[in-house]
Amino acid sequence: MLKNKILVAFAALLALNACKKEKDTEASAPREITVNAIRMHPQDIPLSFEYPARAQGSKEVQVRARVGGILLKRNYIEGSRVNAGDILFEIDPAQYQLALEKAQAQLAQSKAQLQSAQQDWARISQLFKQRVVSEKSKDDSLAALDTAKAAVQMAQAQVDEAQLNLDYTKVTAPVSGITSMETQSEGSLISASGNDSLLTNITQIDPVYVIFSASENEIYSLTSMSEKGQIRTPYNGGEIKAKLKYSSGDIYAHEGDINFINPSIDETTGTIKLRAVFPNPEGRLRPGQFLRLIMEGLTRIDALVVPQEAVMQGASGSFVYVVNDKGLVETRNIQTGLTTSDGGWIVDEGLNPGDVVITSGLLKIRNGIPVKTQIAEEKAAASAGDTL
Repeated sequence: MLKNKILVAFAALLALNACKKEKDTEASAPREITVNAIRMHPQDIPLSFEYPARAQGSKEVQVRARVGGILLKRNYIEGSRVNAGDILFEIDPAQYQLALEKAQAQLAQSKAQLQSAQQDWARISQLFKQRVVSEKSKDDSLAALDTAKAAVQMAQAQVDEAQLNLDYTKVTAPVSGITSMETQSEGSLISASGNDSLLTNITQIDPVYVIFSASENEIYSLTSMSEKGQIRTPYNGGEIKAKLKYSSGDIYAHEGDINFINPSIDETTGTIKLRAVFPNPEGRLRPGQFLRLIMEGLTRIDALVVPQEAVMQGASGSFVYVVNDKGLVETRNIQTGLTTSDGGWIVDEGLNPGDVVITSGLLKIRNGIPVKTQIAEEKAAASAGDTL
C-alpha cells in the first residue's frame, strides 16, 4: 500500500516538472511581432536644394568727376532709377569753355602758318628745279613745312583735349540703375582726384545677382552621381533653374540661372560660392536683401528611398532593419546621400530593389527574430480590393 502511494507521488512530480518545462520553453521562444515596412522600388526623384542667399547688384559703379570745379547742379532724385547716358551733375564749364576757345585760336594760327609754309615750299621747290636757289634753302623750306604740319597736329590735340574737358563738366550715368545718396552737394568745390571726386554710386539691379554657398560634400556628391549617370537634367541637358523665396515664404515671380561657380573652396567654412542671375524688371529685389534660393531641375534616376525614421545609427554608421526571405530580421549597413522633398533619405549603397525595410517598432526588434510585416503599398492595395 505504501509502495503504491510512493509511485503515485513520483508520477505526479514528473508530470509537474514536464508542465514547468513546457511553460519555460513557451516563455523563452520569441513571439512574432507585427511591424510596418516598405518594399524598395527604384524611382526617379526630382531633386530640390535650398540655400540662404543674398542679393547684390549685377554692376556697382562709382560716379566720379573727371574735371574739377564748382558743382552747379544735380539733375536726379537720390535713390531714383537712371538710364545710361543721363546727365546727373553739371560742373561750372566757364574755365573749360575758355580753354577750348584758346585751343581753337591756336589751331587756327597753326593752320595759317602751315598754309604759309606750304606756299613757301611750292615756290622754293620750283626755284630749286630752275637752279635759282641753293639746296640748303630747299631743305630749310621743307623743314619749316614739316614743323608747321606738326604744329597743326599739336594744336588739334589741344582742341580735342579742351573739348573733352568741357564735355566732362556734364557728368553722365555710365550704366542704368539705382542711384545712392549724393556725396557732394551743389555749390561744392570738387576735384578730379581723391575722395572729393566721388559724386554718387549707381547699382544695376536688372538683372540682379544672388550669391549663395553650397557645401563641398554636396557639390562632390552631385558631381559623382552625374559622372555615374545617376543624375538627369531637364530635356537631356537643359540648364539648372533657380527660384527665390522671400522671408515671408512667397516665391519670386521670375526664374534665374546659375551662371558662376567659384573654382576654389572657402577653407574656413568648407563651402563653394555660387552665383545666380535673375531678371528684376519691377525692382522687387534690392541689393543686400536676404532670400532663400531653391535650385531645381535635377532628377535622381532609379533611386531607392527610405523614410528618415527607418534609419538608425550604430558604431559602424547608418543601418536599417530588413526582413529576409525567412521572415527574420537582419541588420543592413547603408550609405545615405541626398534627401527628398518629403524628408526621405536616398540610399546610395546597401539596399537592393525588392528589399523589405522595417519602418516601425525599431526599438522592439533585433537580429534573428521573426516578424510579420505590413507593407504599406501592399496593404493599401488590399484595402482597395476589399472596398471594390
